[in-house]
Amino acid sequence: MKYPEFFSFAHSLSPLITEVEWNEFSSRFGVGDAEKGKILCGPGLQSDKFHVVLKGIIRNYDIDADGKEFTKVFRGPGGLIGPYAEILSGTPVKYFIQTVTDVQFIAFEYKDFAKMMEKYKSWETLGRRFAELNYLEKEKKEYELMHFNAEERYDLFRKEHGSLTDLIPQYQVASFLGISPEALNRLIKKKQNS
Repeated sequence: MKYPEFFSFAHSLSPLITEVEWNEFSSRFGVGDAEKGKILCGPGLQSDKFHVVLKGIIRNYDIDADGKEFTKVFRGPGGLIGPYAEILSGTPVKYFIQTVTDVQFIAFEYKDFAKMMEKYKSWETLGRRFAELNYLEKEKKEYELMHFNAEERYDLFRKEHGSLTDLIPQYQVASFLGISPEALNRLIKKKQNS
């Protein structure tokens, strides 16, 4: 079986997925490598592609009119990332998807996943569970931005991202937390001195 870790994750969300179904889907995967800083997808493009991180870190971010970055999400090994809303709406991509480190990934097209959902109830369940997890993650981040101070958000970020935290540039962490790089630097120094 190809990509047993990704299969295990998919199977944990939809236990009725069989190895035969998995082999049918995984035969459509592309495997790639990308150097740190590579833009995998950007504004104005049409994309039907999702990436599953095997090694490294990928992020999804936007840049406002003043050139300030806002990181929406980071994905480490096992993480799934793609322009989901744009794929569903058939509109051009609005955000950047970029490698934070050197990355190895699996890529697949949503149309192939949609065919699996049409063919197998177990894959329809998987698609629903992916959508639910994405929704819950967005709700959680919004809640944290509204109710937690910067230090609490930073502590949660470190807890949730573990060892990957040290591989992500501080300015990107700051853009994820909704604070300036300078504020994050002060926060880190304060924690080191306490």
